[in-house]
Amino acid sequence: MAKRAIGSWFKQRWVGSQRHQATRHNTRGFTLLELLVATAIGGGIISGLMFMVVQLTNTDLRESSRSETQREMQLALDYISTELREAVYVYDGEQLATLSQYLPNAVANNNSVPVLAFWKHQPFPTWMRDRCRAQTSAQTPGIACASGSSYSLVVYSLSSANPGNIWSNNARITRYALTEFGSTANVLTQGYVNPGLNNNNFATWPFDANGNDLRLRPVGSGRPPGNLVGDPVTLVDYVDSVAPAGNNGRRDPSCPQDYQLTPSNATIQAVPAPLRNVRSFYACVSRRVDSGANQDVVLSIRGNVNGRPGYTIAGFRTVNADNTFANDTLPALETRVLTRGSLGRLPPQ
Repeated sequence: MAKRAIGSWFKQRWVGSQRHQATRHNTRGFTLLELLVATAIGGGIISGLMFMVVQLTNTDLRESSRSETQREMQLALDYISTELREAVYVYDGEQLATLSQYLPNAVANNNSVPVLAFWKHQPFPTWMRDRCRAQTSAQTPGIACASGSSYSLVVYSLSSANPGNIWSNNARITRYALTEFGSTANVLTQGYVNPGLNNNNFATWPFDANGNDLRLRPVGSGRPPGNLVGDPVTLVDYVDSVAPAGNNGRRDPSCPQDYQLTPSNATIQAVPAPLRNVRSFYACVSRRVDSGANQDVVLSIRGNVNGRPGYTIAGFRTVNADNTFANDTLPALETRVLTRGSLGRLPPQ
């Protein structure tokens, strides 16, 4: 009996000590060193994840900017190509240099270089069609009412002008159109000369065969004489404005045989900075053989993403040897257009 009592007492003491130790271990918690180590490990993991997120976000921004800029260049190229197909006459580089002397100052100046100029037919506005129906040919001298359309001069330029500071730090392509009639009733464009009334002599426009400046005595009812007027409108922004230098992917343009580069090398070299020698927008124009031939034009446009989201963050840009930024310039887009305009055309001899 005594042995059994002593054994039960030892058993109770041992079980109690084990329970006390287990309770003490369960309520002890973490030491400060353990907390610091866990915090450091967790912080490293979170920092790594955040760095990956930032890198992926900026990469996505840069790729989106490149895609959007390239898409805009393609849309601009398609727009110009569509209009160029209607052209009756396209000026080559040498002719364009002469024509630029008579364009408005807003079109050809220190900050704007005409690149492509052509004549196309433009339907009469509604008010002019109504006037032709209501009046006789004697009452509308110099106006080809029977055709229902007249010639319009279209000029595309590469411009670095930034009025109001609303555009990027790159260049832009602008469009200028010289039409015979304004959109408002009875408005005739100042200095407009219809080449169709001068034997379709586009090459020497605005002069006749005798060298007379027809802008000073335009044919038409009440048309005001004088220099051409009007302002261009911006077609697309973020066009590359850096001249070829070093091995940064830019190249000097080359045209097929019997094509002439426009603007000409002499023109682009004489342009004041910042557009001197810039060839991000140019054309190769086939020489006009006769009045019945279609002209073939090769167009090239190159964009630049400088200033777009993802390309303005310090530390994410690599500077080239010519102080330009790596990966800002996009591949050039090219297309070939065959003009199909027929107004005023003569059949081949």
